[in-house]
Parts: sequence; structure tokens; C-alpha cells
Amino acid sequence: MHRLVVAAAILITHTSLAQFDEQVVEETTTIQVPGVKLKVKTQRVGAPESSSPAPAPSRPQPPPRAFGAERFSVEYSPLVGVPASTIKVVSPEGGSAEVWNEDGSLAGAFSVPFNFTARHGSYYRFIISGGDGALLLDKKLELKQFIGGVVKFKGASAPAAVAAPAQGMADAEFDALVAAVDDAGFGNEKLGVIETAAQGHVFSIEQVGKLVDLLGSSDEKVGVVERTRAKIVDRQNGFKLLEHFSFSAEKEKVRKLLK
Repeated sequence: MHRLVVAAAILITHTSLAQFDEQVVEETTTIQVPGVKLKVKTQRVGAPESSSPAPAPSRPQPPPRAFGAERFSVEYSPLVGVPASTIKVVSPEGGSAEVWNEDGSLAGAFSVPFNFTARHGSYYRFIISGGDGALLLDKKLELKQFIGGVVKFKGASAPAAVAAPAQGMADAEFDALVAAVDDAGFGNEKLGVIETAAQGHVFSIEQVGKLVDLLGSSDEKVGVVERTRAKIVDRQNGFKLLEHFSFSAEKEKVRKLLK
């Protein structure tokens, strides 16, 4: 009988502990003492099974659409406040936008107005919605080297474009241009880089002189002036370019180009 009392005490202890646990397993146990055979139900305390939640699926990109392009204007130019390789969305103010990478991943979600800067030469999908959630634009836009772009809803107010500074190309952008010309292989490639930059930037005479010094042959040096002359902001200082040329024939060509 003493053994039976001990066994019952143990069973009661287990039962008391179980009430504090989240998972209790009920079992039937046979207890046998001299002259007595009992079957009792016991409760075994067990740790609750844990299961890790499945990772949330990545957000899928909306299906391809071409929408709203006629309601927006996209202007690429050397605007003040719009760095190179940047798209600035200025309207509709208070709207929302998503920008998607070419690989289908989400590059970012934004509130209009906003700036988006990324790798030049790549296309990004811009999805713009109004304050009421209505889709306004779904279009791929290119990020261009040395040039910024402004996207605005037609008819919406937007900051007026400001003329490029009279001192020529911004220092940081000009340094990037010099590095790109250095990286180019042959003279024609270097001239091609300069010609591309001239499509959206202006230059000072001093900057043109530095570009001239990056080229080797006489024709290539004159070619720099040919490709930049229409974008020189201080042509009255054109005489300073002559010191970058060694021969009279070169200098005469430069004088004629700058008239």
C-alpha cells in the first residue's frame, strides 16, 4: 500500500505540472503491487511542437502593360538639380510609384515627387498611380549616362527648367567624362564619347582644352572642337584654345570653327 501511495503522488505531481504547459499527452499506465493490479490514466508533459512559418513569397511583378505614355512627357537634358543617370518624377504630386528592375525585382516604391538614380544604359519599368490608386503610367524608361531626365504629368504643375550654368559642365560630371574618354581605346572611340556627352551638356573653353589634350593626332584634336563648339558657353575666350595646338594649320582650323 505504501508503494501505491507513492505512485499516486507521482501521478498527481505530473498532472499538476501539465496544466502549465501548452501540450499534454494522456497515457494509460499499469501499476502492480503485491495483491493489487491497477490501470490508471496519466498525463505526460511534453514540449509543444513548433513549426517555422513558411517564408513569405517574393512580390511578383505586375504583368507587362503599356499605358499612359501619351499623358506624360519625358525630357532628357542637363537640368539643374537632376544629376546624370537620374530620372526625376515631379507629378502628379501625392501619387505613388514603383520602379522595377529588368530582372523582375522591385527596385523601390516611392511617393511623387522623387528622384531615381541607377545604372546608366539600363531600362527600368516605372508604374505611377494617382492619389486615388488609379493607374496613370506604366512604361520603361532609360537611365542615360551624363544626362538626367524629368517625367511629368501633362497639364500638371512642375518646376520650370533652368538653363545650364554658364561655367560649363559640372565638375563631377566633367571628371566622369574625362575618365570615360581615358578608358576608351582608339581616337574614334574617344571622340564618340565626347560627342555623346555634348548632346546633353555644355562646356567652357577650359574644359574643351582639357579634352583636346586627351587626344593624340592633329585631326583628333581638331575633332574635339568640331564636336563641342555648338555647346561652348564662353566662345569669347576661344583664343585660349589655340595654346593646345602646335601647328599653324591646326590653329587656323580652330579659329574658323569658333567664328
